[in-house]
Amino acid sequence: MTYSQLRAFHALALEKSLLRAAEKLYLTQPAVSIQIRNLEQDCARTLFRRCGNSVGLTEDGLALFELSCQMFEAEERAKQLFSQSDQRLRTIHLGADGPHVALDLIAAVSKDNPQINFKVTLANADTTKESLLGLKVDAAVMANANVDSRVITQPICRQSLMALIPVKHPLSDRKLVSMSELASYPLIFRENGSNTQRIVDQAFLSRNITPIVMLVMGSREGVKEAVARGLGIGFVFDRESSQDLRCVAIKVQELGGSNNDMLYCLKFQQQNPLVKILFDVAKQLSQQCL
Repeated sequence: MTYSQLRAFHALALEKSLLRAAEKLYLTQPAVSIQIRNLEQDCARTLFRRCGNSVGLTEDGLALFELSCQMFEAEERAKQLFSQSDQRLRTIHLGADGPHVALDLIAAVSKDNPQINFKVTLANADTTKESLLGLKVDAAVMANANVDSRVITQPICRQSLMALIPVKHPLSDRKLVSMSELASYPLIFRENGSNTQRIVDQAFLSRNITPIVMLVMGSREGVKEAVARGLGIGFVFDRESSQDLRCVAIKVQELGGSNNDMLYCLKFQQQNPLVKILFDVAKQLSQQCL
């Protein structure tokens, strides 16, 4: 079992695609395949299940993946410890499944720590979680994410999911609507992997309600524009609702406080002084929300 084999194994386990693993390692696909084949032969175990263009880990693969995560987390810590780049030492790479809470956190950090720089990568909840576990970001702001024992968390705030309704819609003058009322009208959903959509799906499913799905959009901005054009009703969190005169955000009876925004990082990142500042400020924001 060599370091190169483990690198190839870890990349394929994270990316679940031979092409993406090869791109991540700056290798060809055959080179990655050879490393994986040699590793499986050397340890006399099958580590991956092949399903078309995708792969999944076997039970033996999962056990090795847990160890390889620890190994490459330690390697990343060593790189950070001895990095000579002052810029790197002052920059936090933050992942987020939405801009609003992440920007509130950045603004609060920057108020007392103007020397800290930020790089932010926005994506849906599933992709942001993968970036965190794959060491692509230092920390992440996500909502309602299920994570494992490698990760520590700090609450930031709670939000309610609102119905975003066109101004000329029959429900636009309401102060409060229910899920059953919303299901009677065409709705605009987010893509699979979106935290917003997971909450909406669960709310309909738990009440045995079948909604009318008019359109699926891959971003909250797309949802807002579709609603503004009268194509249907969308869903946004209260901090995401804007002062757009074309639509109104109305409370949904069953979705109050349905979103728990949290700060996440891998445990070893607790040693990073910049991440520690992030967590301290996130704790302060959480206390202000009580």
